Amino acid sequence: MNYQQIIQKTHEDFIKFIYASVMVQEADVRHKLNDIALFKYRHLVWLMQDGVNKKVPFNMDFEYENIAKIRVDNSSDLIEILKSELDKSLALYEGINDATINRLRSDDSYFIEELGRVDVESKITAFNENKKLPGIELSDESKSALIFFLMEETFKEYELITIYSYLKVHSDIAVADAAFTDLAYDSVYHLKRFADLASKMGVLTLPRPIPHDKYENIGVVKFLKENIEEEMDAEKQCLILAEKIDNKELSDFLLFVSRQELYHGELLQRALNAINS
Repeated sequence: MNYQQIIQKTHEDFIKFIYASVMVQEADVRHKLNDIALFKYRHLVWLMQDGVNKKVPFNMDFEYENIAKIRVDNSSDLIEILKSELDKSLALYEGINDATINRLRSDDSYFIEELGRVDVESKITAFNENKKLPGIELSDESKSALIFFLMEETFKEYELITIYSYLKVHSDIAVADAAFTDLAYDSVYHLKRFADLASKMGVLTLPRPIPHDKYENIGVVKFLKENIEEEMDAEKQCLILAEKIDNKELSDFLLFVSRQELYHGELLQRALNAINS
Protein backbone atom coordinates (compact mmCIF):
# COMPACT_ATOMS: atom_id res chain seq x y z
CA MET A 1 0.00 0.00 0.00
CA ASN A 2 1.48 3.34 -1.08
CA TYR A 3 0.60 5.59 1.85
CA GLN A 4 2.30 8.66 0.38
CA GLN A 5 0.35 8.39 -2.86
CA ILE A 6 -3.02 7.85 -1.16
CA ILE A 7 -2.38 10.57 1.45
CA GLN A 8 -1.41 13.02 -1.29
CA LYS A 9 -4.52 12.20 -3.36
CA THR A 10 -6.81 12.50 -0.32
CA HIS A 11 -5.14 15.79 0.61
CA GLU A 12 -5.78 17.11 -2.90
CA ASP A 13 -9.40 15.93 -2.77
CA PHE A 14 -9.96 17.74 0.53
CA ILE A 15 -8.62 20.99 -0.93
CA LYS A 16 -10.62 20.65 -4.15
CA PHE A 17 -13.89 20.00 -2.34
CA ILE A 18 -13.61 22.73 0.28
CA TYR A 19 -12.75 25.32 -2.38
CA ALA A 20 -15.42 23.98 -4.75
CA SER A 21 -17.97 24.42 -1.96
CA VAL A 22 -17.53 28.21 -2.09
CA MET A 23 -17.36 28.42 -5.88
CA VAL A 24 -20.83 27.15 -6.83
CA GLN A 25 -23.91 29.37 -6.54
CA GLU A 26 -26.58 26.81 -5.53
CA ALA A 27 -26.94 26.62 -1.73
CA ASP A 28 -27.84 22.91 -1.59
CA VAL A 29 -24.82 21.98 -3.71
CA ARG A 30 -22.53 24.19 -1.60
CA HIS A 31 -23.69 22.29 1.51
CA LYS A 32 -23.17 18.92 -0.18
CA LEU A 33 -19.64 19.79 -1.31
CA ASN A 34 -18.76 21.14 2.12
CA ASP A 35 -19.99 17.91 3.75
CA ILE A 36 -17.79 15.89 1.41
CA ALA A 37 -14.82 18.20 2.12
CA LEU A 38 -15.17 17.57 5.86
CA PHE A 39 -15.26 13.82 5.27
CA LYS A 40 -12.18 14.05 3.04
CA TYR A 41 -10.39 15.90 5.84
CA ARG A 42 -11.27 13.09 8.25
CA HIS A 43 -10.07 10.56 5.67
CA LEU A 44 -6.78 12.43 5.45
CA VAL A 45 -6.21 12.40 9.20
CA TRP A 46 -7.08 8.70 9.47
CA LEU A 47 -4.60 7.86 6.72
CA MET A 48 -1.91 9.99 8.34
CA GLN A 49 -2.52 8.29 11.69
CA ASP A 50 -2.30 4.86 10.06
CA GLY A 51 0.97 5.92 8.47
CA VAL A 52 2.38 6.97 11.84
CA ASN A 53 1.20 3.74 13.49
CA LYS A 54 2.85 1.65 10.79
CA LYS A 55 5.97 3.85 10.82
CA VAL A 56 5.52 4.69 7.14
CA PRO A 57 7.10 8.04 6.15
CA PHE A 58 4.89 10.59 4.40
CA ASN A 59 4.75 14.30 3.78
CA MET A 60 2.03 16.87 3.09
CA ASP A 61 2.99 17.66 -0.49
CA PHE A 62 0.44 17.91 -3.28
CA GLU A 63 0.51 18.84 -6.95
CA TYR A 64 -0.75 22.39 -7.52
CA GLU A 65 -1.66 21.44 -11.10
CA ASN A 66 -4.14 18.91 -9.73
CA ILE A 67 -5.76 21.56 -7.52
CA ALA A 68 -5.86 24.07 -10.40
CA LYS A 69 -8.14 21.71 -12.35
CA ILE A 70 -11.08 23.26 -10.48
CA ARG A 71 -10.46 26.69 -12.07
CA VAL A 72 -13.32 26.32 -14.52
CA ASP A 73 -16.10 28.62 -15.74
CA ASN A 74 -19.17 26.48 -15.12
CA SER A 75 -20.47 24.57 -12.09
CA SER A 76 -21.43 21.59 -14.25
CA ASP A 77 -17.79 21.23 -15.37
CA LEU A 78 -16.65 21.51 -11.75
CA ILE A 79 -18.94 18.68 -10.66
CA GLU A 80 -17.66 16.45 -13.46
CA ILE A 81 -14.07 17.13 -12.41
CA LEU A 82 -14.85 16.25 -8.79
CA LYS A 83 -16.54 13.00 -9.81
CA SER A 84 -13.52 12.12 -11.96
CA GLU A 85 -11.16 12.82 -9.07
CA LEU A 86 -13.13 10.49 -6.79
CA ASP A 87 -12.98 7.80 -9.47
CA LYS A 88 -9.19 8.18 -9.49
CA SER A 89 -9.14 7.82 -5.71
CA LEU A 90 -11.17 4.62 -5.94
CA ALA A 91 -8.63 3.25 -8.41
CA LEU A 92 -5.88 3.78 -5.83
CA TYR A 93 -7.76 1.60 -3.32
CA GLU A 94 -8.04 -1.41 -5.66
CA GLY A 95 -6.70 -4.65 -4.17
CA ILE A 96 -6.35 -3.19 -0.67
CA ASN A 97 -8.32 -4.82 2.17
CA ASP A 98 -7.77 -2.51 5.09
CA ALA A 99 -10.26 -1.02 7.58
CA THR A 100 -9.45 2.59 6.71
CA ILE A 101 -9.32 2.01 2.95
CA ASN A 102 -12.58 0.07 3.07
CA ARG A 103 -14.21 3.06 4.76
CA LEU A 104 -12.76 5.46 2.18
CA ARG A 105 -13.89 3.19 -0.66
CA SER A 106 -17.46 3.10 0.70
CA ASP A 107 -17.58 6.86 1.32
CA ASP A 108 -16.15 7.82 -2.06
CA SER A 109 -18.49 5.46 -3.91
CA TYR A 110 -21.45 7.11 -2.20
CA PHE A 111 -20.09 10.62 -2.89
CA ILE A 112 -19.90 9.79 -6.60
CA GLU A 113 -23.56 8.71 -6.52
CA GLU A 114 -24.48 11.93 -4.68
CA LEU A 115 -22.66 14.09 -7.21
CA GLY A 116 -24.38 12.18 -10.01
CA ARG A 117 -27.68 13.55 -8.73
CA VAL A 118 -26.45 17.14 -8.77
CA ASP A 119 -27.84 19.38 -11.53
CA VAL A 120 -26.13 22.76 -11.85
CA GLU A 121 -25.58 25.17 -14.70
CA SER A 122 -24.45 28.35 -12.93
CA LYS A 123 -21.38 30.34 -13.90
CA ILE A 124 -18.36 30.37 -11.58
CA THR A 125 -17.22 33.89 -10.74
CA ALA A 126 -14.72 33.08 -7.98
CA PHE A 127 -11.73 34.19 -10.06
CA ASN A 128 -13.14 37.12 -12.09
CA GLU A 129 -11.69 39.86 -9.81
CA ASN A 130 -14.95 41.83 -9.65
CA LYS A 131 -13.92 42.93 -6.11
CA LYS A 132 -17.50 43.49 -4.99
CA LEU A 133 -19.57 41.82 -2.29
CA PRO A 134 -23.19 41.25 -3.34
CA GLY A 135 -25.52 43.53 -1.39
CA ILE A 136 -22.72 45.22 0.56
CA GLU A 137 -21.27 48.63 -0.22
CA LEU A 138 -17.67 49.18 0.84
CA SER A 139 -15.40 52.18 0.52
CA ASP A 140 -12.28 51.73 -1.60
CA GLU A 141 -10.16 51.70 1.56
CA SER A 142 -12.33 49.02 3.21
CA LYS A 143 -12.37 46.95 0.04
CA SER A 144 -8.59 47.02 -0.34
CA ALA A 145 -8.06 46.16 3.33
CA LEU A 146 -10.52 43.27 3.16
CA ILE A 147 -9.04 41.80 -0.03
CA PHE A 148 -5.51 41.93 1.39
CA PHE A 149 -6.71 40.27 4.59
CA LEU A 150 -8.57 37.49 2.74
CA MET A 151 -5.67 36.67 0.44
CA GLU A 152 -3.29 36.47 3.40
CA GLU A 153 -5.60 34.56 5.72
CA THR A 154 -6.91 31.92 3.34
CA PHE A 155 -3.37 30.65 2.81
CA LYS A 156 -2.49 31.07 6.49
CA GLU A 157 -5.47 28.97 7.55
CA TYR A 158 -4.56 26.26 5.05
CA GLU A 159 -1.02 26.27 6.41
CA LEU A 160 -2.31 25.90 9.97
CA ILE A 161 -4.59 23.01 8.99
CA THR A 162 -1.55 21.22 7.58
CA ILE A 163 0.68 21.88 10.60
CA TYR A 164 -1.90 21.13 13.30
CA SER A 165 -3.02 17.94 11.57
CA TYR A 166 0.57 16.74 11.22
CA LEU A 167 1.33 17.55 14.87
CA LYS A 168 -1.89 15.84 16.00
CA VAL A 169 -1.11 12.48 14.43
CA HIS A 170 2.46 12.58 15.74
CA SER A 171 1.45 13.49 19.30
CA ASP A 172 1.17 10.86 22.03
CA ILE A 173 -0.01 13.34 24.66
CA ALA A 174 -3.81 13.38 24.97
CA VAL A 175 -4.16 17.05 25.96
CA ALA A 176 -1.93 18.22 23.10
CA ASP A 177 -3.71 15.90 20.67
CA ALA A 178 -7.09 17.38 21.66
CA ALA A 179 -5.78 20.94 21.34
CA PHE A 180 -4.35 20.28 17.86
CA THR A 181 -7.65 18.68 16.81
CA ASP A 182 -9.68 21.70 17.91
CA LEU A 183 -7.22 24.11 16.32
CA ALA A 184 -7.30 22.23 13.01
CA TYR A 185 -11.10 22.19 12.91
CA ASP A 186 -11.28 25.92 13.67
CA SER A 187 -8.80 26.55 10.86
CA VAL A 188 -10.95 24.48 8.48
CA TYR A 189 -13.91 26.67 9.42
CA HIS A 190 -11.94 29.90 9.03
CA LEU A 191 -10.56 28.76 5.67
CA LYS A 192 -14.09 28.06 4.45
CA ARG A 193 -15.45 31.44 5.59
CA PHE A 194 -12.52 33.49 4.28
CA ALA A 195 -12.52 31.59 0.96
CA ASP A 196 -16.25 32.17 0.65
CA LEU A 197 -15.82 35.95 0.97
CA ALA A 198 -12.89 35.87 -1.47
CA SER A 199 -14.96 33.84 -3.93
CA LYS A 200 -17.85 36.30 -3.76
CA MET A 201 -15.39 39.12 -4.50
CA GLY A 202 -13.82 37.18 -7.38
CA VAL A 203 -10.39 37.10 -5.72
CA LEU A 204 -10.19 33.46 -4.65
CA THR A 205 -6.65 32.06 -4.61
CA LEU A 206 -5.80 28.36 -4.40
CA PRO A 207 -3.20 27.12 -1.90
CA ARG A 208 0.24 25.81 -2.72
CA PRO A 209 2.20 23.17 -0.78
CA ILE A 210 4.08 24.46 2.24
CA PRO A 211 7.78 23.72 2.90
CA HIS A 212 8.47 20.53 4.84
CA ASP A 213 10.38 22.42 7.52
CA LYS A 214 7.12 24.10 8.56
CA TYR A 215 5.89 20.83 10.07
CA GLU A 216 8.54 18.09 9.89
CA ASN A 217 10.96 17.68 12.81
CA ILE A 218 10.11 21.08 14.20
CA GLY A 219 10.81 22.06 17.78
CA VAL A 220 7.24 21.75 19.05
CA VAL A 221 7.81 23.82 22.20
CA LYS A 222 9.36 26.64 20.19
CA PHE A 223 6.57 26.41 17.61
CA LEU A 224 3.86 26.59 20.28
CA LYS A 225 5.43 29.60 21.97
CA GLU A 226 5.75 31.42 18.67
CA ASN A 227 2.22 30.55 17.63
CA ILE A 228 0.74 31.80 20.88
CA GLU A 229 2.21 35.18 19.96
CA GLU A 230 0.96 34.83 16.38
CA GLU A 231 -2.57 34.10 17.57
CA MET A 232 -2.50 37.23 19.70
CA ASP A 233 -1.31 39.16 16.65
CA ALA A 234 -4.08 37.59 14.53
CA GLU A 235 -6.63 38.76 17.10
CA LYS A 236 -5.29 42.31 16.78
CA GLN A 237 -5.35 42.19 12.98
CA CYS A 238 -9.01 41.13 13.04
CA LEU A 239 -9.82 43.96 15.45
CA ILE A 240 -7.98 46.51 13.30
CA LEU A 241 -9.79 45.37 10.15
CA ALA A 242 -13.14 45.34 11.96
CA GLU A 243 -12.62 49.01 12.77
CA LYS A 244 -11.67 49.84 9.17
CA ILE A 245 -14.60 48.00 7.57
CA ASP A 246 -17.59 50.30 7.19
CA ASN A 247 -20.13 47.47 7.32
CA LYS A 248 -21.64 46.07 10.52
CA GLU A 249 -22.17 42.54 9.21
CA LEU A 250 -18.52 42.15 8.22
CA SER A 251 -17.27 43.93 11.35
CA ASP A 252 -19.32 41.59 13.55
CA PHE A 253 -17.87 38.57 11.71
CA LEU A 254 -14.31 39.82 12.20
CA LEU A 255 -14.93 40.45 15.90
CA PHE A 256 -16.33 36.91 16.15
CA VAL A 257 -13.14 35.54 14.56
CA SER A 258 -10.92 37.71 16.76
CA ARG A 259 -12.40 36.15 19.90
CA GLN A 260 -11.74 32.69 18.46
CA GLU A 261 -8.12 33.63 17.80
CA LEU A 262 -7.86 34.64 21.45
CA TYR A 263 -9.02 31.18 22.52
CA HIS A 264 -6.55 29.56 20.14
CA GLY A 265 -3.83 31.05 22.31
CA GLU A 266 -5.39 29.25 25.28
CA LEU A 267 -5.46 25.92 23.39
CA LEU A 268 -1.82 26.32 22.39
CA GLN A 269 -0.90 27.11 25.98
CA ARG A 270 -2.65 23.93 27.16
CA ALA A 271 -0.69 21.90 24.63
CA LEU A 272 2.53 23.60 25.72
CA ASN A 273 1.82 22.94 29.41
CA ALA A 274 1.06 19.28 28.70
CA ILE A 275 4.25 18.78 26.70
CA ASN A 276 6.37 20.53 29.33
CA SER A 277 4.84 18.66 32.29
